[in-house]
Amino acid sequence: MKFSLPVLIFTLHACTALLAQTPAPEPAALTATRTAFMRQVMAESQLLTQQYERALAKVETEVATAGDYEEARAIRQRREQLQALYAGTVSSLATPLPLTQARMMGSAQASGETLGGWRSNGSGAEWQNFRLMPGSYHLEFEANMSDAPVAGSIYASSKFQPQQTALFGFDEVTLLGIAAENHRSFEITRSTDETTFTTVRVGPLTFSRNPVTLRFAAADGYPANIIRIRNLRLVPVTDASGTSPTTLPQTGSTTAMKQASTALKDAIDAARVAATSKYIDELNDLAVTKPALKGQINAEIRRVQRLADQKAGQTGINAITTSGGGLSGFEDISEARLADEEPISGERFKVVYEGRTVMMRLLWIDCAPVDENDKSGVKRFAKHFNIEEEDVPSVGRTAREFTASYLRNKPLRLLIRPDRDKDGTMAALLFLPNVGLYQNVLVNHGLAAVVAPSRDQQRNAMERAFLSTLSAIENAASNRRPSPGAWALSAENQGGKQP
Repeated sequence: MKFSLPVLIFTLHACTALLAQTPAPEPAALTATRTAFMRQVMAESQLLTQQYERALAKVETEVATAGDYEEARAIRQRREQLQALYAGTVSSLATPLPLTQARMMGSAQASGETLGGWRSNGSGAEWQNFRLMPGSYHLEFEANMSDAPVAGSIYASSKFQPQQTALFGFDEVTLLGIAAENHRSFEITRSTDETTFTTVRVGPLTFSRNPVTLRFAAADGYPANIIRIRNLRLVPVTDASGTSPTTLPQTGSTTAMKQASTALKDAIDAARVAATSKYIDELNDLAVTKPALKGQINAEIRRVQRLADQKAGQTGINAITTSGGGLSGFEDISEARLADEEPISGERFKVVYEGRTVMMRLLWIDCAPVDENDKSGVKRFAKHFNIEEEDVPSVGRTAREFTASYLRNKPLRLLIRPDRDKDGTMAALLFLPNVGLYQNVLVNHGLAAVVAPSRDQQRNAMERAFLSTLSAIENAASNRRPSPGAWALSAENQGGKQP
């Protein structure tokens, strides 16, 4: 069959256009690095998401008690929307268990991406302090089991006979040993040949801690078999119906809901800053180990940096000025650090960022003074906890030492109020990765008193939610037994009477 020249030219252009529209497959290493970055963002933001969802719940209760049922209904919709969107995003991300991060046990050996060498019982791999979003997962991996090419003379003992099945276990390891609820035993069966790998699924397992320590180990030795394990991963358990959660309409949107939504977005953005920095470092490392991908990796770095630039101002400091007003007017400082000098007190200390050293104080809390000559501060703290005034300075020194050790060498994210104290001190909310609001930590340990401004001075529903959470934590700490911090010295806990 012959074609005319115009037809051939048309066909050539069509093929060229089709090839141009079909992107070249992305290198597997780059895809894996990006996926790991997305998992880290989700893991780092989960605690903040849960905190703000609880804050929304408190706001919902407040407005419902005040009789504004339409606003309460809208806030409930927003809470459900956050839960659905978060669950939908997490369900699509499997978490690999990299052998490069594992500690080998017994005779187990890692060769590239394959785990083998199961000659003795207890051999395996352990991932210590592994970051994993709390939730339910299946363990999945690929396995191949064949006979080892051993001499017939060793078959005299049945122990060295090739086995048809091999017993393994997967566990969450805690300080108390093995978490019984997350212990799974399973068998791997002999493969049809030495090249066929079979996918094995184990579980589900439910993890409530982050980070966790995980262990994959053989229950017995299999010296006459070659067992190869690869592509170990934890896959989130999804809804059996397989339907994706739908986004709820934002009908009846209210000021309180917008404020909480804005605050949540700002907190997640802060968590993403640390994850983005680590992602770029990993890309740079990948460029060193895989020079052939340097062009694509540089393009990926530029893309990530452009996204970061869109979130930050020209100075690199993101001032929160959204019209929603959740935390409107706060200056957002990321990657600050505690100054080398000793803190003034548990809630007053210097931080360093962008080459500047500034004095900070934590909003809405009051730690005990360390100077016994601060009569007003001593009396105020002693009255709040109902303790003797002579005990206040020792509590203050404990709080100061706690802050110094807890914040040292950690990245700090500060939301700073624009109005300064008379001495130039900046008032701020302080957040830590995987911890959340540091004020909550001090109050929970009985090292700080909650000092809430009057309700007319609380700027919006989001601030009320933060303060409500702080008050709830303080109430729980005061009733906890044994009592923490200053609560342990109160008259009630010492057998005295409240004045």
